[in-house]
Amino acid sequence: MIGLIGINFKTSPINIREKFSLDEKAIIEFASILKSKSEFSGLVVLSTCNRSEYYFHISNCCESSAFSYLLKNLKKYCGIKENVRDYFYFKSGEEAYRHLFRVVSGANSMVIGEDQIVGQVKQALKISVDNNLSDTELTRLFTKSFEVSKKVRTQTKINKGAFSVSYAGVEKCISVFPDIKNCNILLIGAGETGELTLKSLKKKGCDKIIITNRTTEKAEKLAYEYKVNSMLFSEYKTKLSTFDIIIVSTGSKQALINKTDIKNSIKNRNNVKQLYIDLSVPRNIDYSASAAENAIIYDVDDLQEIVNNNQEKRRKLISEIDKITDIYIEEFSNWLSARTLKPIISKIVSNFSIINKKETEGFKKANKLENETLIENYGELIADKYSRKLIKNLKEVTQNGKKTEYINILNELFEIN
Repeated sequence: MIGLIGINFKTSPINIREKFSLDEKAIIEFASILKSKSEFSGLVVLSTCNRSEYYFHISNCCESSAFSYLLKNLKKYCGIKENVRDYFYFKSGEEAYRHLFRVVSGANSMVIGEDQIVGQVKQALKISVDNNLSDTELTRLFTKSFEVSKKVRTQTKINKGAFSVSYAGVEKCISVFPDIKNCNILLIGAGETGELTLKSLKKKGCDKIIITNRTTEKAEKLAYEYKVNSMLFSEYKTKLSTFDIIIVSTGSKQALINKTDIKNSIKNRNNVKQLYIDLSVPRNIDYSASAAENAIIYDVDDLQEIVNNNQEKRRKLISEIDKITDIYIEEFSNWLSARTLKPIISKIVSNFSIINKKETEGFKKANKLENETLIENYGELIADKYSRKLIKNLKEVTQNGKKTEYINILNELFEIN
């Protein structure tokens, strides 16, 4: 069974989502632990600012048990004791395939049609494959999802005029500082989201931008490319008060800016207002600092209103997307079903071959035949004919492997196991 458990911006607030956000190191560790202790043959973890989804492939286990076991171990790994089940969704089979296909196509994103998710899904699969955490079935499913994404974006134009969460963050900045071109702006984080934010700011005519990153070279490279300035990561706290807008997008698990930092910054600015946009999950800014006078703080969930105003046209494309995904769901389901027949087909051929060899040898000894080759060839012909007939009937009766109950009966009937 292929299934998933997940949590996203639709099902939970950020204070719950951020508890289950895993970086690459944590993904590898958690998936390795899970695989070593259970019958999970494959795992792929997709963890972004808006979702954390855990795709799995498991045999000989009912879906409810698989879901419960995975959630139990995830909570244990993340150190979560409270009941969070209601925030999660649980999908298996074709429902899980459709969900993944919608996700990678941008139809399930906060910003419908955004392109960033494609790279995030590819990276999730790469981490899994590179660390031997995926298997043939899951890898095939994710590879198929990229075909779906390409087809959807080409045929529906869902990403035409699409913008990212980072763009929505910049729009929020303009609502606070309409004259954003004259603002001093600090970007903390030089990853993909940081770069998208920088692009959006440049399009708005902003030039008074400084970017910093834990890895200095990345900040310098991005600053050079977009003709802005960079500074050492160790300096951002001491210079916080010199900026009107601070936008943070890093993978840090701890807050980079706390309540004291913001209070001191506002004090040093003589209570001139300051805006903080946190695009990180887990959040990198202490949200309780929003109580500080003249400090305005927004996280990714606060951008939902801006996003919603730009989504209605794209929502109308969902039915078109589903027509495309239906084709690929059927393709993958047929491929997966056919794979379940491979072991039994192999056994059928093997058993007929063994029976043929054994009976031919006995027949030759009992009758002392001169032309043994002719008898051997005839035996192989009969064995091949009947094994092919049985395999043909097997595919028809099981609907190419979809009716697994018939496969189990055949296993017992012919003692193939």
